[in-house]
Amino acid sequence: MKPKLQHREAMDYSFKAKQALDEGDFDASLELYKTAAKLESEVADFYFDKPDLEPTRSILVRSAAFLNLKAGQIEEAQKFIFFGLTNSKDEEVKEQLYDALEILVSLKNINPFGQTKEYTYLSILRQNSTHYTIEPTKLEFGHSVTLEMIKDFTDNYLKSLKAYALTKVRRLVKFRDDSISELQKEIDRIINPVITNSSYGSFRFSIANDWMKRNDEEKEIVNLKSNIVKNFHNEIFINPLGEQEITEIKEEFSEEEINEIFRPLAKIKSNNSGYSIGVYDTDSFSKKYIPKIVNKQKKELLTTKTLSQEDIGELVTTIAHKRVSEKGKVSKKTIRSEEFKKYETTFKLKEIVPKDKPSVLLSEEILIDMLFDSNIGFTFSFDDFKISYTDIEYQKALDGFNNSFYSKIISLIKKTDLNTEENDDLKIISRYIGNLDALN
Repeated sequence: MKPKLQHREAMDYSFKAKQALDEGDFDASLELYKTAAKLESEVADFYFDKPDLEPTRSILVRSAAFLNLKAGQIEEAQKFIFFGLTNSKDEEVKEQLYDALEILVSLKNINPFGQTKEYTYLSILRQNSTHYTIEPTKLEFGHSVTLEMIKDFTDNYLKSLKAYALTKVRRLVKFRDDSISELQKEIDRIINPVITNSSYGSFRFSIANDWMKRNDEEKEIVNLKSNIVKNFHNEIFINPLGEQEITEIKEEFSEEEINEIFRPLAKIKSNNSGYSIGVYDTDSFSKKYIPKIVNKQKKELLTTKTLSQEDIGELVTTIAHKRVSEKGKVSKKTIRSEEFKKYETTFKLKEIVPKDKPSVLLSEEILIDMLFDSNIGFTFSFDDFKISYTDIEYQKALDGFNNSFYSKIISLIKKTDLNTEENDDLKIISRYIGNLDALN
């Protein structure tokens, strides 16, 4: 064996495998990764008893572990991960192997079913998966996440993903305005990510979308649905939303599309969500945390409107039949009228108006979320400052929000021993109120 030459050959197969994956040729990609893993495993095995050849040994062991994971060969990957964790002195390599171990543990729990068609389908889904972890920000229940956290993530992730998919399908096919509802039904059918593995320890899971051609789907649709999770993840979900990125988003998507895609993500990535989201790099398997979406980014991205109690009025959707007679007389008959169950929007706030206190002018407008839910009433919230208030009446909810906002500011100013979270809150509100001491 010539280790250097064989390592290069393995890397060449790995590059071709990634290329095939990007092109949607999943069967070819899986076979290429298996070949790359076999070659690299032989090289790593050759270096097992050569501790004097560090850090080369550790790097090759890490590479063999990653390639076997990508090839779906869990037992082989486990061998190299454990060897690396036991023998490597390189802290960066060990950290990456620990991250890879988290994914391996959850993958290992799935029965491979033998070499069947189902196993091939699952292997390709795994290969095309995006890996996430949800971790609680407060350890009230240890590192366990609640079902409410998982529901919040999945509901809003799906809303955003499907809105993104809808924009892509619109660009692929010609449609009439009256065919939008049919297009939405098609999106609901083809965009339905599946869990390809999951594991306890916070909550680690991987997702991918169906990649098989079904119901005479055209090639463009198959390619879109096969790669939709990966593309959404790279283009939208992990987008840092700097000034340049936001400009590019506004050039690609309409105002309505941006609202549909990013409003749900703003909830997932808010300071008030109760959980943090980690993502695993598909090449190195290293874990990184997704940054929060803050007030400044929301102001740049989301459409806002000024709301008053009159704007809310009665939240009702109506289906009516309108008819014009020969003489021009218009008659209208309501066929169905139904109260909205939920309604949400975002609006700008320039000042805090507490009861029996002077109003507090803000140096910069903040975005307030307003949610109407027929079960609980109106909720006003500002996630950056982790403040919200709910009441069955609109004005009482808004007044309560202002009072709670003001009370939290005063409480932070007066407190002498602030914990880390309170310090962060004080720094955030200092951006919007120039002279906090004047309120004390």
